[in-house]
Amino acid sequence: MPCLELAVDSKCLMLMRWNLWLSRGILRGGRQCRHLRGMATQGDDASAGTSEKKTSDGTVTAGIIIIGDEILKGYTQDINSFYMCKKLRSLGVQVAKISVIPDEVDAIAKEISTFASTYTYVLTSGGIGPTHDDVTFEAVAQAFGEKVFPHPDMVELVKQFFGKLDAECPEMKLARVPESSLLNYGVDKTTGRAFPYPLVSVRNVYIFPGIPALMKRALEGLGHLFLNEKTRFCSQEIYVNAEETLIAPVLTQANASFGRRTSLGSYPDWGSNYFRVKLTLDSDSKVDLEEAYSYLMEKLPDGVVVPVVADPVSRAASDVLDFSYQKKAETSGSSSEELEEVRSDKRPPSKK
Repeated sequence: MPCLELAVDSKCLMLMRWNLWLSRGILRGGRQCRHLRGMATQGDDASAGTSEKKTSDGTVTAGIIIIGDEILKGYTQDINSFYMCKKLRSLGVQVAKISVIPDEVDAIAKEISTFASTYTYVLTSGGIGPTHDDVTFEAVAQAFGEKVFPHPDMVELVKQFFGKLDAECPEMKLARVPESSLLNYGVDKTTGRAFPYPLVSVRNVYIFPGIPALMKRALEGLGHLFLNEKTRFCSQEIYVNAEETLIAPVLTQANASFGRRTSLGSYPDWGSNYFRVKLTLDSDSKVDLEEAYSYLMEKLPDGVVVPVVADPVSRAASDVLDFSYQKKAETSGSSSEELEEVRSDKRPPSKK
């Protein structure tokens, strides 16, 4: 598929060049101040209640929509939803659903309409660009009964970057956004400056680029939009060197007792020589999580739980040194206190 690959590569290159140009801060001074205030406004109907949509128990939720024929056809692997899930969870937001749909206006609009009425936030990825299959802006507009229009700030950005003034040129498609769009300007954490290029949002729908590097950069700079300070998720892992069938009855009992407050997951690992199953506990309450953890540690069969060091390489030298001093203590008859002094003096300093 050389023609397809060339087209995709050219498109990615163009969008990345545009983003790089904008990242250099060509638009300075007063424009940045205006950017931070936001140049577009939403009507009362557009903003009413969408940011406060929560589940019955007060959970802030998100739905992710990945847009692109290339994902569905297996040409490109989706890694954006993985990163979005991790980032949103760290912000106290529970991702409830991920959907992958084609580059079709009606399909995208239908999914956005459903997600927007169901979840606190909707994050889309993909379908932003100058070509015929970049239809996300159009689909979002259709989902809310709007039309796309050339936003003045976006038009100016296109003119600056591409040097094009023709309203019908392909590049100007990047400037045509839904009528009630807000332009959200993130902050570059390395420089402290506002990004010159905005993320477009409509009501509770946030339209991210499909290129992973650009998506990640945008979400990092705009994480405050999704921050839920009332919720902090906590997790605990238990590694079991036994088959799932052996521990299944205990897991069933634990889920019945704690399932409403703590999520229990069981994941076999056929590639490990050290454990067979990884159990995960997740909750927004540390107390509830510890209660479920204590129950499992008490009820699981004796000897099946094994300790696992997540990063053994970084601590290997220290562990070997500890082992050598332990052996020295056994053979020399020195007290543990004496050897501790020697160990403290001779141990290489830890790398920061």
